[in-house]
Amino acid sequence: MSRSPASTGTAPVLEAPVLEAMGLTLEYADGARHVRAVRDVSLRVGRGEFVGIVGPSGSGKSSLLFLLGGLRGPSAGRVSLLGQALAAAPERNADLRRRHVGFVFQEPFLLPYLSVRENALTHVEGPEGPARLEALADAVGMRELLDERPHRLSGGQRQRAGLLRALANAPDLVLADEPTAFLDQAAGHLVMDLLRSHLGRAALVVVTHDRAMLAGATRVLRLTDGQLACG
Repeated sequence: MSRSPASTGTAPVLEAPVLEAMGLTLEYADGARHVRAVRDVSLRVGRGEFVGIVGPSGSGKSSLLFLLGGLRGPSAGRVSLLGQALAAAPERNADLRRRHVGFVFQEPFLLPYLSVRENALTHVEGPEGPARLEALADAVGMRELLDERPHRLSGGQRQRAGLLRALANAPDLVLADEPTAFLDQAAGHLVMDLLRSHLGRAALVVVTHDRAMLAGATRVLRLTDGQLACG
């Protein structure tokens, strides 16, 4: 009689989450005021998951995203990316971020002396990067603007240029802070479609005030006064 896999005594191999945060807290002084921007947040995001985070202005959403991406060190707690603990000092995480994390910010912070193409390819490794960028640019209507400098772009075009830079290196984790903030609804949905299409090999965390942009999310969580709960 054949034995089922459960009877062999071999435990299944569980893939580590792309992102794991445990007990994240961020406190800092703002003049005479003591701020607790993030309070004891724990979160696991696996490959192929799309997690949306909503909350009012000032609730700590952007601060949390900076902690998750290793751009800021927590006051307490830890973050692991692909099973590797991030260092408390942000500069020590630079190489890991470049290779595995794509950031989409409200303000894309494009280098003004580089073209859209050059900005997007700054941290791209491997010969397939330029072709990937061309395909991404086609998807968001930026193909004709790849050789323009940022100052010649509209706010919405700069936002899409930031999206190209975030995805050009095929990151394992995409962290997006209000990625549709400067776009009309149609363009916003186009951007979200592109972010969702990157799922499968990657994990996606999107901070937004617009729940309509979270269609298809695996989970929607709410951040209030720095504390995370089901949305």
